[in-house]
Amino acid sequence: MNRRRAGKRRLSPRALGLAILVHVVLLTLVFVKIESRIHPVPAAPRQRPENVVDAVAVDNQVLEREKERKRQLELEKQRKIEEQKRIEEEKIKKAEAEKKRLAEEKKQAEARKKREAEEKKKAAVEKKRKEEAARKKREAEKKKKAEAERKRKAEAEKKRKAEAARKKREADLKRKMEAEARQRRAASAMSQYVPRIQAKVESNWRYPPGGPAGCNPTVRVTLARDGEVQSAKVVKSSGDSYCDRSVETAFMLASPIPIPQDPDLYSEFKVIDFPFRP
Repeated sequence: MNRRRAGKRRLSPRALGLAILVHVVLLTLVFVKIESRIHPVPAAPRQRPENVVDAVAVDNQVLEREKERKRQLELEKQRKIEEQKRIEEEKIKKAEAEKKRLAEEKKQAEARKKREAEEKKKAAVEKKRKEEAARKKREAEKKKKAEAERKRKAEAEKKRKAEAARKKREADLKRKMEAEARQRRAASAMSQYVPRIQAKVESNWRYPPGGPAGCNPTVRVTLARDGEVQSAKVVKSSGDSYCDRSVETAFMLASPIPIPQDPDLYSEFKVIDFPFRP
């Protein structure tokens, strides 16, 4: 540090003049020495050694100072080179660090983007899974509800059919019982009315030429509710056509014939296969 300060100091005017004088003297001596070799000259009286020593000492100081100044300049130059090198290295390090930082940021951004894409994909898959689960649940509930409704309807239909079958059985039984009762009443009424019908038909019957003997056809008679004879047709012949026709005519002439007035019995007397037996 002190050397740098010493190198930067300026020479005083006195020292500078002295240094110039020393150089001039030295140059003169060198020139005279060369001349003396070429043209010998008488020897000059010797100068005082003290002045020469002083000049040489001053010149050495100047040279040392110049050397030191050059060394300091070289050091300064080297320092600047090193400083510039350090700055360049710092720039390179900063550039590499920035490049590394940008690469790391890019890597992190790509990783984040990839992670976000994966999360989005997972979210979409999860959403689809939930939607599918919800759909299946709805379908299962719908199917369960439909199955329950089907079972309910089937049970209701089973009950309805069972009830209908029960009612039908009851109705059939009732009809059967009513029919049997009606048949019993009709049979009873028939046993009462057959002689009356036979008597009225005979009163309107004209005997065939062969007489009443053997004239016993069965005649199918269709009657109205009031006993009006709508038709009379022999369904089982007596073997005598004249007899058969005379009986048919007798039924028509006997109209109306006596039948029960009970409407429930009319179906039993609407069509009668009447065995005519005079």
